[in-house]
Amino acid sequence: MAQNYAGTKKRRREAFNVDTKLVEIYEDLASEKDEIRLKAAQALVSQFTPDKSPEDAQIQKALQRLFRGLCSSRKAARIGFSIALTEILSQVLGAPRESSDITISNVMNIWESQTNSSGGETGQEQRDHYFGRLFGAEAIIKSSILFKSHAPFTEWQKLLDLIFELAQRKPWIREECGWILYRCVYELSSQKADVKFLETTLERLCSNELARTPEGVSIWLAAKDLYPNAKFPSKVWKHDDPLDAKDRVHLTKVMKESSSGAENGNQESNAKSSGVWNSKLHFAWDVILSRLDDSSSQEKSKSKNSTSRLSFIDFWTEVVDNGLFASASSEERKYWGFLLFIKVINESPLKPASLVFTKNLVRCLTNQLAVEDRYLHKMAVKATKTMQARVSKEPEFAAACINRLMGSAGAINFDQVTKTKTVEKIVTEANQEALEEIVPLFEKLVASPGTDDSKVAASNRQYLAGLLLAIVRSRASAEPEDGMQAVLEHILFIFVRFACFMETDGDKFAAQPAFTQQTQELFRSRISSCLNSLITSQQYATTLPYAVVRKIRDAAKSKEYGKFIINMDDSLQESVKNAFKALKKLSSKEKKEETAGVDAFKLLYSMTILQVYNGDADAVSMLDELDFCFTKIFGDKKSKKSEDTSDASDALVEILLSFASKQSQLFRRMSEQVFGAFADQVTETGLDSLTSILEAKESLSGQQEMFDQQDEDEEGDEEMIDVDEEDSDVEVIDAEEGSEGSDDEEGDLSGAEEADGNADDDDDEVAAFEAKLAEALGTHRADEDLDAESSESDADMNDDEMEQVDGALAKVFQARRDALNQKKDKKDAKENMVNFKNRVLDLLEIYVKKCHSNLQALDLILPLLRLARKSTVKQISNKANSVLREYTKLCKGSALPTLESIEPAWELLKSIHNEATHSGPPNHASACSQASLLVVKVLVAHDKDATAGVVDVYAATRKEQLLSKKCHVQPSFFTDWNNWCVSASKQIKN
Repeated sequence: MAQNYAGTKKRRREAFNVDTKLVEIYEDLASEKDEIRLKAAQALVSQFTPDKSPEDAQIQKALQRLFRGLCSSRKAARIGFSIALTEILSQVLGAPRESSDITISNVMNIWESQTNSSGGETGQEQRDHYFGRLFGAEAIIKSSILFKSHAPFTEWQKLLDLIFELAQRKPWIREECGWILYRCVYELSSQKADVKFLETTLERLCSNELARTPEGVSIWLAAKDLYPNAKFPSKVWKHDDPLDAKDRVHLTKVMKESSSGAENGNQESNAKSSGVWNSKLHFAWDVILSRLDDSSSQEKSKSKNSTSRLSFIDFWTEVVDNGLFASASSEERKYWGFLLFIKVINESPLKPASLVFTKNLVRCLTNQLAVEDRYLHKMAVKATKTMQARVSKEPEFAAACINRLMGSAGAINFDQVTKTKTVEKIVTEANQEALEEIVPLFEKLVASPGTDDSKVAASNRQYLAGLLLAIVRSRASAEPEDGMQAVLEHILFIFVRFACFMETDGDKFAAQPAFTQQTQELFRSRISSCLNSLITSQQYATTLPYAVVRKIRDAAKSKEYGKFIINMDDSLQESVKNAFKALKKLSSKEKKEETAGVDAFKLLYSMTILQVYNGDADAVSMLDELDFCFTKIFGDKKSKKSEDTSDASDALVEILLSFASKQSQLFRRMSEQVFGAFADQVTETGLDSLTSILEAKESLSGQQEMFDQQDEDEEGDEEMIDVDEEDSDVEVIDAEEGSEGSDDEEGDLSGAEEADGNADDDDDEVAAFEAKLAEALGTHRADEDLDAESSESDADMNDDEMEQVDGALAKVFQARRDALNQKKDKKDAKENMVNFKNRVLDLLEIYVKKCHSNLQALDLILPLLRLARKSTVKQISNKANSVLREYTKLCKGSALPTLESIEPAWELLKSIHNEATHSGPPNHASACSQASLLVVKVLVAHDKDATAGVVDVYAATRKEQLLSKKCHVQPSFFTDWNNWCVSASKQIKN
């Protein structure tokens, strides 16, 4: 008991004598925070400076503790302990120490003993000891104690033997061992160590059969760079260079980590594979890539006896494409290949990064992208995102991507095959320099889509047309770029070439296979879609449409694209010729004076000529009207009369209305731009033309009245090939839907009620059809008169009776077809009128923004109010209210119209009040109130004494509200009036 007690007391005394500060330092060396580790290392190293004269026991104890700490399972501990160990070794053994037993040999023994695995540890503990030994070797090398003149060379050999033994014993740690020795070569060079250290390292590398490994290649290349005159082991690499072009096959096998076996019977066999797959790239790839020449191997020395190093493309093709991405390669090696691809795309300069889209890689990328459950699908997606990110930062890189993904290495329809938008996203990011390469490629692919199958060719051409359109749309909305107009012209000319001309088979540049009529119609629609986007840009609005029609005219004359597909008679050619003369004059005027009117007329002429080239019969008469407008507006200023200008303005409005009536975004935008330029010249007659459309019925009769339709068999302009909605500029507005203002509670039938009404009509039509059919056959429905006996009609009929029945059936079915056609005509007519009214409202919105202070703008109030009340389409009603609200909002202060005569204004105010008495949607009541107050402001601004008359008008309306059941004026009408009176009373009294 006493003995145990004494032992206990002794242990307590030892604990009492422990240096707590030193314990804290060692604890902080393992901290995960860099600043704490560095501070602890500095504190520990400061205790072993020469001025402190540390004792051997203190040094030895510290070294043992540090070497042992390298074997800790805490990852941060190895970093902190390694830093402290390196500095202490450098200070203590950097120079010979007198009367000291701490030698380099002692240090090597401590390192070996403290990091040795006894064999009784767990697997994780053994791994910790192996890594501890490796970190210890690194600290010894970095301290440079072995490279000093007083250091025994045998200790260097011992360090190499222990590292190579570890690499051979545990292949999974071989890469780390190789990294230590690779960095050691640079350490030897910086310390200007004797060449024997390097030569011994290379000798051990070969004797351990690690020369032909990724680690061996890295060490060899570093040695070759830093010690070119050293003696290298023979018969390892041709010309002592792993990157020699003649050794590309061996290098491929090495980097794949495959065993090549013995060669020529006397060659050493390579070391066995590591046996453990690593999801990270080996550091050897960085070493090799940094030493490859970007130039082609063909540009090397022409001497047969001279050595030639692999160029980047040769290395990539042989080692990566034919090695990692070979069809027989494992998924793991292809994974490495994708990592390399991503690395080069991210880090390499433009030239080498442009060379990595090799055949096997692109094929693998395509296959992995196409199916989501494939092993490398996520890596393939990551690779495409890397390409897109590089293009976003460096737009010129887009050319290399597209050339390879859609060229010889890839597929024309890459996005369709992979079910992605990789190519589309890349081309929309491309800059002018890249597009100068991409667009000619697309033109070549359009002409030769790589197949003889006409259907496949049509599909590929449609896809390419979509990409060209995507480019145009992206550049139309982007900032202007020098040289971009030439690129956009090229794209438009591609569409012109294949849409408007038919190349002959004898032409060596003719498309193969030939374009079908459907595909040509598709390309013509793409011209409109492109211009639809471009005319929104001030830079391209007039120049590119003019360039298109001029190109069509010139190509038709020169026949550079083949035969022009539009047949034009002499009179039509003369009209087009006169139009081009006018365009030429407009261009000369544009140089002298930049006016919106000149630009607008250039656009209008160009679009009208384009319609002529598209075969629109109405466009010819529009050209003649344009000539009339041009002469009146831009003719001789001295002889020009005001009535001539008015007539021209009225004619121009009619032309714009003819464009606006078409269901096309392009014509809508064009008419808006032109109208905006001439809005201030619109006369009262022109406004009447616009408002008369608002008054028309939204029905077949309204359409016939508006368009003077006499012939219902006109040909449609529907396309004969499927077109994505986003690629078409055709606007279709569903007349049955109410988009905005769906919260309206009053007005006509709701959507559900209309649907029920339509369903009832359909049931009635079906019942009537069945009754007529039964009458013609002389039968009845099965659910009618079930007890009826068989009649004579059930008996067999002779030929005459059959003919009579056939005739009766033909009449019944013809009547049914006529009824269905009439119903479709009514629906189409309503949609056309709704579309037309929408376009007119767009023009009126432009007018009120530009000319709200014009007196004649007041004439718009009543048509807009009536449209808001009467329209059966909520979208139209809401839009009319919106235009009127914008008008009343703009008319403030000095912007109010100035009256020439007061009587028409009084009549207008009374008409507005009369309109307010009608029942309508809630927005209608608000619009009436706003319009009434606007006219009141105009009257009061003209004459303050008019206030009394205004009060009388409101009083009359109030009286009618109280006494008449037919008056449906809303309370808000008078609430707004009262609010205005409160705010205006002070101004009137003053």
